[in-house]
Amino acid sequence: MDSTKINSYVDSYYKTNKSHVAWSFWASLSALIIGLVALVFGIGLAFFGSSTAISVTTTAAGVFTQFIGAGFFYLYNKNLKQLNVFYQELVKNQDMLFAFSLVGHIPESERPRVIEALIGKLLSRGDGPTNLTPELVQAIAALNNDKNKP
Repeated sequence: MDSTKINSYVDSYYKTNKSHVAWSFWASLSALIIGLVALVFGIGLAFFGSSTAISVTTTAAGVFTQFIGAGFFYLYNKNLKQLNVFYQELVKNQDMLFAFSLVGHIPESERPRVIEALIGKLLSRGDGPTNLTPELVQAIAALNNDKNKP
């Protein structure tokens, strides 16, 4: 699978999930606004002498809707964190595939050492940043030169 196709899949996945998270946010906000309106309306009914049952019921409905909105926001927060975790994993996979595609631009005599270094970095991913080797920098430069040629 080429890198353009992989990039389009990653972008598509990110946009879809970002859309879902946006809908979750607006549903949460809508529930909170509706709950606030019902709460204020119920309190207003109580102050202006409406029947006690109606004002208490409306106020209780407002409070209940506020709790629902707060629950929606809690789920929104969880979804947002999960989206970031999944997207970071996709970016790691994309970086890995990009690194291995760059190996093809390194001189044949140096490839085994660079592949060994890449495998070592992949196996110890959580142990800090990866330093660019001169060979990797040369491979990136060669790839950019190849792309800029007519």
